[in-house]
Amino acid sequence: MKKPDEIMLIPHEEGFRAWRTKAGLTTAGETETKTWRGAEWIALPARCVVSVPMRFQGVDASRRESAAQLELEAAGLGAETSETFNYELHTLGSDERDQRTSTYIQVSPLPANIVENGDDARYAPSVAFHKLTPGELLIWREDGAFVIAIAHESGEPMHSQALAARCLDADAAAEIRCILASLELSSLNPDIHALALVTGSIPDDLIPEDFAQALDLPIIIKDLSVPAAPAHATRLVPASVVRLRLERQQRRMMMLGALAFAFVLVAALSAFAIRVWVRERSITSEDVRLAELEPELLTIRDAKAAWEDLLPTLTPDTYPVESIYQLVLLLPPEGIRVTRLEIKQDGLIIDGEASSLGHGIEFRDKVMSSPAFKRWTWEIPQPTSLPDGRATFRAEARPLESEAAETTEGDAQP
Repeated sequence: MKKPDEIMLIPHEEGFRAWRTKAGLTTAGETETKTWRGAEWIALPARCVVSVPMRFQGVDASRRESAAQLELEAAGLGAETSETFNYELHTLGSDERDQRTSTYIQVSPLPANIVENGDDARYAPSVAFHKLTPGELLIWREDGAFVIAIAHESGEPMHSQALAARCLDADAAAEIRCILASLELSSLNPDIHALALVTGSIPDDLIPEDFAQALDLPIIIKDLSVPAAPAHATRLVPASVVRLRLERQQRRMMMLGALAFAFVLVAALSAFAIRVWVRERSITSEDVRLAELEPELLTIRDAKAAWEDLLPTLTPDTYPVESIYQLVLLLPPEGIRVTRLEIKQDGLIIDGEASSLGHGIEFRDKVMSSPAFKRWTWEIPQPTSLPDGRATFRAEARPLESEAAETTEGDAQP
C-alpha cells in the first residue's frame, strides 16, 4: 500500500504554507487551503502561544510538572493551564540535578481555515519546526511579525516569542536585549554569540545599521531551511479541535453501541433461525423415519385390532356369548321363557315369563346363586302375577364395585 504524503502546515511571512514530505523529501506545497486536508502536523504561530522557560534545581522528575504549574500560576497563567491539552512542558538536556525546561501555553485560537483541516493533526509550536543552532539567536517572520528563538545547548528550542517591534531597529534591539536579560534573571544564562536572520525577514537582506549597533552581536543571513517534523509529539491541541474530537468520539461510541446492539440482535435472530432450522431438519428426518416404519406400524395396528377382537374371549366371565350360554344352562326344560336379554360392559338386564309364580322365583334363585354370574350385583324384584296364572320377571345386574373400579382404571389408561 502506497504511503500517503505527510503534510505540515507552518506559518510564514505571507501566512500558512503547506510543506509536503514524500519519500523522505520535503518540498514547499501549495498555499491553497483545499490541498491542506489531512495535515499530519500543524505549527502553532508564536503569537498564539506564550513561551515560559524554567530552571529546576534538585527537583524530582515526578514533581517537576507540579512545580512548573505553581510558577505559571504565580505568573498569572493558572487559568490557561487548567486543561492539560492547553500547555506543554518539555525537559531539555539530561542533567537531572540542574534541569531546564521549555514551556508553551496556548493563549489565542488558530484561524478557522487552519482548524478545519486539523481534525486528526498533531500540534506543536512553530519553533519546533525550525533548525536551531546552539549559541545563535534566530529571527524569522510569521504573518508580518518578527519571531525570535533561542536554542538550548542540545539544539532544542528553549524559548521563542513574537516581537512587538514591526521592523528591525533600535527598539527591536532593545526588546531583544530585554528578553536575554530576563532569561539571565531566570538563571537560564543563554550563551548567545550571534544573531541569524532568515532570508526575507528584511527587505533586500540589508541589515539596518542602528539595529546592528544597538544589539552588539554579529549578524548573519541564513536561507530558509526546510522544516522538519518535531522529534517528539506534544499534547497541545486547540480547544475547538478538542471539542470536535470529543463530539466525534461520542458519535463513534453511539454508533458502536448501535452496531453492538444490532450485532447482538442479529446473533440472537440467527441463533433462533438456526435452532428452528435444526428443529425442522429433526422433524423432517423423524417424518421420514416414521414413513419408513409405516408398513410395520400398519402390521402392528392390524395385529392389535385382531387381538382386541379376541380379548373378550379370553375372559369368559365378561364374554357375552359365554354369559348367554351360562344363562341357557340355567333355563329349565319348560316353564321359563326369556323375552329380552341385554348384556353391556356395565350392566345386564333379563326380562322373561314364567308359567307360574313358583317357576319365576325358582329361576331367580338359580341365577343369583350361579357361579357364572357371581361377578354381578343383582336386583331382582318380586315376579308379577298375570290373570291367567303366568308371571313376568326382570333381573338387573351391575358389576361388583372392585371390578367396576378396575374397568374404569383400565379405560382411563392411554
